[in-house]
Amino acid sequence: MHKMHKRFERYALFSEVAKQLSFSKAAESLGISRSYLSSQINQLEHELATSLLIRSTRSVRLTAAGEKILAKMHGINASILELEKELDHTKSEVSGLLRITAPTIFSHRFLVDICHQFQQLHPDIEFDLDIGYNRQDLANSHFDLAIRATNTPPDNMVAKKLMPYQHICCASPDYLIRKGTPLTPSDLIEHNCMSDPNLRQWQFSKQGNSEQISTHGDMLISDNQLLLAAAEKGKGIIKMPCYLVQPALDNGSLVQLLQDYVIAESAIYLIYPPQLRSSAKLSAFTDFMQQWFETRS
Repeated sequence: MHKMHKRFERYALFSEVAKQLSFSKAAESLGISRSYLSSQINQLEHELATSLLIRSTRSVRLTAAGEKILAKMHGINASILELEKELDHTKSEVSGLLRITAPTIFSHRFLVDICHQFQQLHPDIEFDLDIGYNRQDLANSHFDLAIRATNTPPDNMVAKKLMPYQHICCASPDYLIRKGTPLTPSDLIEHNCMSDPNLRQWQFSKQGNSEQISTHGDMLISDNQLLLAAAEKGKGIIKMPCYLVQPALDNGSLVQLLQDYVIAESAIYLIYPPQLRSSAKLSAFTDFMQQWFETRS
């Protein structure tokens, strides 16, 4: 039994090598030397009397036994993460660290302000914000809460709706004076429609009829803030979530187009694991966010 802690350490080290398929990358990720890592994996193979890795000068591959251990370690690591998360949320006071993953557009528009206002009420709260478009697996990561744009929140998570939204088309008054105002989606073919390179197909619906337009433009940008800035400068037409462009519509720098048509509709949800329902800090924050949006609806 006294050797089991070393055996478990070797299993953990092996799972990192198996994930990275590289001793050098695994050693760097773990913060240990490559020689120590290699010696521990060799010792594990000796104890188990089987090969776990197929090594060559350029690559590392898993044997069938290695694949089996990696699959088991995934489950063990997930259980440890879940346990640590639950322990972190057993405190009754609203304090400590909240780890949140959220989409970029929402975060730029709302999240930093919301977190700042919440910290004014609860100064012992800290935030770790992961901003981007990678959908983190809450069951197998250290994140406590996800903010997601979706119409189908996962069934195995607690999901609280924050707000509905839809995409809208808009352009600056200057652009519309120079190029004219599109009255139907098909008119967009004659306009400079700026978008993400992967989102050039724009879907419209009206009275149950749908049509898809293949847009064209001289500026493809994979950043919504830059697209918004280009539209405000009169470069062309954009299609974006209404909540992102609302300030520009309010101050007149952009004008909404094709208002009779429905573009993509969705909603923003708060999503978190059901094991954290009783967390004081998480409950306080999710309640605060819901009230924040209710006062602005």
